[in-house]
Amino acid sequence: MVDTVEEYMAGVETDEQRKWTMTFVSFMRENYPDFEEKISYQIPTFKFGKQYIAFSNAKTHFSVHTLDFELVLEMKERLPHAKFGKGCVKVKFEDDDAIPELFKFCREIVVRNHIGM
Repeated sequence: MVDTVEEYMAGVETDEQRKWTMTFVSFMRENYPDFEEKISYQIPTFKFGKQYIAFSNAKTHFSVHTLDFELVLEMKERLPHAKFGKGCVKVKFEDDDAIPELFKFCREIVVRNHIGM
């Protein structure tokens, strides 16, 4: 079991998983340095208030997790090739074009949920 995001990234299995994880962890660190960074449910998680943005890897895809379920639903139109769970967007590793849209998704989660912290 890992305790830090660095430990998580050191244990990532494939180059694709490492690239996607490092890309999104770096994005969060650069843009939201005050957010609490931790491992929650064995994945990198950035907490702010009662909200979070978390990242996970599977064999064929990368996922961004949030409690902003409405925004996840809105992403279905913006990322038609992605798969969706109640609180996550799943993108195949080959879909590099989705990265800017997922960055925008993360920014929107923050804007919609950062008030009154």
